[in-house]
Amino acid sequence: MPLEDVPDPAFAQHLVGDGMAIDPTADELRAPCDGVVLAVHRARHACTLRTASGAEILLHVGVDTVGLGGEGFTVHVRDGQSVRAGDRLLSFDMDLLGRRARSLVSMMVVVNGERYSVDGRRTDREVAVGEPVMEVHGGDTATGAPEDAGDGAGTERRAVRLRIAHGLHARPAAALANAAKAHAGPVSILSGGRTANAKSVVALMGLGTALGDELSVAASGPGAASIVDSLAALIDQGLGDPVVTVATASVAPVSATTPPPAEAGDIAPPFVAGAEILLKGTIAVPGIAVGSAVRLFRTAVPIVEEGRGPVVEERRLRDALAGVAARLETAAARRPEHAAIFEAHRTLIDDPELLEEALTQMSAGKSAESGWSATMRRHAEALSRMADPRMAERAADMRDLEQQVLEVLAGRAPRRRLADMVEGAIVLADEFLPSDLADVPPGRLGALCMAQGGPTSHAVILAASLGLPTVVALGVQARRVPDGAPVILDGNRGELRVFPPPEVMTATRDAVTLRAAHRAENRKSAALECVTADGARIEVFANLGRAADAAGAVAEGAEGCGLLRTEFLFLERQSAPTEDEQAAQYQEVADALGGRPLVIRTLDVGGDKPLPYLPLPKEENPVLGLRGVRVGLRQPELLRSQIRAILRVTPAGACRIMVPMIASPEELRTVRTMIDEERAALHRAEPIAVGAMIEVPAAALTADRISAVADFLSVGTNDLTQYALAMDRGNPHVAAQLDALHPGVLRLIRLAVTGAGRFGRPVAVCGGSASDPMAAPLLLGLGVTELSATPAVIADLKAFIRTLRLDDCRAVAEAALEMDSADEVRRLVTERWPEL
Repeated sequence: MPLEDVPDPAFAQHLVGDGMAIDPTADELRAPCDGVVLAVHRARHACTLRTASGAEILLHVGVDTVGLGGEGFTVHVRDGQSVRAGDRLLSFDMDLLGRRARSLVSMMVVVNGERYSVDGRRTDREVAVGEPVMEVHGGDTATGAPEDAGDGAGTERRAVRLRIAHGLHARPAAALANAAKAHAGPVSILSGGRTANAKSVVALMGLGTALGDELSVAASGPGAASIVDSLAALIDQGLGDPVVTVATASVAPVSATTPPPAEAGDIAPPFVAGAEILLKGTIAVPGIAVGSAVRLFRTAVPIVEEGRGPVVEERRLRDALAGVAARLETAAARRPEHAAIFEAHRTLIDDPELLEEALTQMSAGKSAESGWSATMRRHAEALSRMADPRMAERAADMRDLEQQVLEVLAGRAPRRRLADMVEGAIVLADEFLPSDLADVPPGRLGALCMAQGGPTSHAVILAASLGLPTVVALGVQARRVPDGAPVILDGNRGELRVFPPPEVMTATRDAVTLRAAHRAENRKSAALECVTADGARIEVFANLGRAADAAGAVAEGAEGCGLLRTEFLFLERQSAPTEDEQAAQYQEVADALGGRPLVIRTLDVGGDKPLPYLPLPKEENPVLGLRGVRVGLRQPELLRSQIRAILRVTPAGACRIMVPMIASPEELRTVRTMIDEERAALHRAEPIAVGAMIEVPAAALTADRISAVADFLSVGTNDLTQYALAMDRGNPHVAAQLDALHPGVLRLIRLAVTGAGRFGRPVAVCGGSASDPMAAPLLLGLGVTELSATPAVIADLKAFIRTLRLDDCRAVAEAALEMDSADEVRRLVTERWPEL
């Protein structure tokens, strides 16, 4: 599920970081990626991993589980341990947590997100173990992270006692870090002899603080006194957690963690043909490739410690640095669109401090190789320990440059150029450098495999731009793959299959070719109108969550936007967006759509998606409380401001307004009155279409009455399913059973279509079912004439709809209404359309 659906304001408002949430159906937490365990929280309910690229991923099991004090949790890793994707981190007693925790919904967020972006989320559906669920992309490396405040001149300090029961866990740590970021200079927190960057959630959690600990807040630079006073006051007030009297509180003890498994031994001999070998890695660039392995592993450069005198060694090093710099300039010229990556490496090569340190070692009798290697490794190790992701990425770059300079010093010719590889080669290496991919033409290679590396490295960015399926962090076993071995790389699963059976190779190659051909063919016709095989016009729109997504949706064939989730404007801020801000964003979407229809849903927040500037009461069951239109009617000026912004969008006929969570005609009638009043105030003569979302069973049952007020209806199948089946999406014990193809839900959709038909109102579906190809024939058969789907599926969805005949859809839909379960309905659909 999206973070916005998490029943915890700190996560829902992205105060802790960006990411997603998962309803667990198993009793263990496994690593979602390769990385190093930065910290396991003392209450054992959360841990943080740092990836090779520096992204810090907080994995937090349940909501308010810190209050259990570790009860029900078992830890299987320790701080500083390296883990692979799929390794077990924690296990937990689901029954105990289900009884005593507020929710089992578990969060996965990037907590050092200033230089990282998260996209590609797979939400609102069930996912299997090993499936990719989100993508984290590295950010700008132009500036450094704030340093910890020191004891120099201008440093201000304040002591304050921590008065919250569970220490600086995710929620208060996020509140403190966000407040500290208001200060331009360095800010740090000292506790128990350990110092943490106050602007880093992970660093604060890593202090391992507890109730009663004395913290020292330090800051330097202009305004230091003000910020330390402010932060000390926030800490004293609890940072959003209840303040506890220290003398009477107790904290459950936390046992020691289980030691990690032993490290792998030496690399074994090469794999031999005869049995298939499966290597698991980390997904970097999705896609599948079939071909022959080409090894491109580096061999270690021998380093002689003693030099031949400072003068000789300095000349050798300077010549080597100049040689590598020239290579980087050439690489930047070959790939100007990625020149910034190579410039980052060039900046490091030219760093005077690195050169000076290496020269100092050579003055002490060391060789150029020894001095350069020691210098680069020392700085790389120091940077890799820092919380800032940009510094961690620089550490990886420094290790790369260490090897490049050592190879020049050793007189080695540059390793084979990827551009010269046989077409379709699947190339294996310890790790690729950006310069390796500088002159590779698109379509030359089949795929890349790395024994090391991270999914957001510079090389991966280049691989993605070339469309190369890539798997990283395969481990030392990747070195055992022999040259020329037949392999299948599955970038969608992070797997490398070595010596698969010939028939599997053939079948996979045929499937890849066929899938690519179908996809390419579908994209050719994606921009055309969608019409069924018997001539029925079906509109296929896109669901959008931000303005930047609109152009991409049009490229995928979207005929408009059937649902613009305006929450993106209201979240992650301390005050509501102004009318002008909203109007500008809505206009940007309308411009990108080029006159195509734009359906804007009014703000859908409430008790389960709170806003800091929106005073709403705490609710025992927010899903049944103040949500959607109920919030707008409670806060009419907020709703009116949004209505005015929508009415200002040009051309006037492009926009439509859709109101969420309508349960009665009266609610929609009240909103329409507001719209008419604001339209008159703006002197806008043109009317605007106003629709109701059908998410409440009562709305489906009274669709005829609502249609008398609405111009169109749109079914939100996610909430409609939740309410119809009385199964909370946030409850892991029942969430897996939620399926919009349940016959009861399908009957409600038919009632909505029938009711709307009395007034000739069109009915759309904008929930998760619209993106499910298996649902398409059923929805069309029930009378739905518009689907608003995830942009990525639109081309294939339109192609499938063009093969359908409405009579067939109606017949299958009628049969589905007589079924007993969603599973039976799905079997019925696949029997009729086996290609699904």
